[in-house]
Amino acid sequence: MKYELYTGRYTDGPSKDGVCSWTFDGEVLRQGRQYGELTDPSYVLPQGDRLYVVEELPDRATVACFSLDEKARSSVLWHKEVPGAGLCHGAIAGNSLYVSGYAGGTLTGLDAASGEVTFYKEFSGHGPNALRQEKAHVHSAQPSPDGSRLLAADLGTARLYQFVINSQTGLELDEQQPWFQVGPGQGPRHFAFHPNGKWLYLVTELDRSLLVFRYQNNRLDQVGEYSLREKDDPESSLAADIHVTADGRFLYVSVRGPGCLCGFQIQGDGGELVPIGRFPAGGVCPRSFHISADGRFVAVANQEPGTLVIFPRKEESGLLGSALCSADVPDVSCVKWEDCPF
Repeated sequence: MKYELYTGRYTDGPSKDGVCSWTFDGEVLRQGRQYGELTDPSYVLPQGDRLYVVEELPDRATVACFSLDEKARSSVLWHKEVPGAGLCHGAIAGNSLYVSGYAGGTLTGLDAASGEVTFYKEFSGHGPNALRQEKAHVHSAQPSPDGSRLLAADLGTARLYQFVINSQTGLELDEQQPWFQVGPGQGPRHFAFHPNGKWLYLVTELDRSLLVFRYQNNRLDQVGEYSLREKDDPESSLAADIHVTADGRFLYVSVRGPGCLCGFQIQGDGGELVPIGRFPAGGVCPRSFHISADGRFVAVANQEPGTLVIFPRKEESGLLGSALCSADVPDVSCVKWEDCPF
């Protein structure tokens, strides 16, 4: 079986190989097409026949959209500057693309087809960590399972915001629960929903915790917290990415510093987790990882030392095996399998 992957990396200037496609046949990883000449394309998002990319620039925001049709005369469909700064994440909700701005503390909505701006908000506030929470730092956003809400994680204010998606006016803060305030200094980064839509799992970057929320009637209630820390981890360690398997049985979180993926088995309908182990990521800084749609493989983007690594995964136990293959991708920041919604 042939798999397609996409990577983005920090380039420190315009580069033709900032975004690349890859093919994987279960054993061998091969580089494919290159997309655009972009600067610091830190996040890639393949959706159907399109590939969305954000550039993480310190004082402005740009988004590009590419065609994945290899027969197309040009792969670039549009490449635009939009409101915001320091974009680091993108997500599709209905016909809209929402991009998160870490540096600017911003959330920008775009028409996914044309790139026209439909929503913009700059967040305010701060947290107790003077270095990382001196202002708002929106790190990611995702739609709720039923598509009625958009949730956004702000590392700076330690809040998980909840917006109502209004087809006429864009986004409006949910009046019943506009945000959930996590613990001081935790720094929410990325989150994932259980496939049944009843649970949300949030990874906090700064204190390396995994928070479990019941999500019912569009309300978040925290029901659990799991530590991702071990005593021998470097003091500079930071949690990063999180994904749930398509069957809803397992969850993984990456931790930079010890260079590992922490695995959990999901119990019952999703409210309880049991650790299944720490798995080496093939590098010290697994900024991003992604599980193939069939659950057989995990791709890890190790920003340091700059490697893309593929691991086999046992579907019954959730355990990861030894690396099957790897490729050098300097300062790689993101990896996504094609046709994988999780």
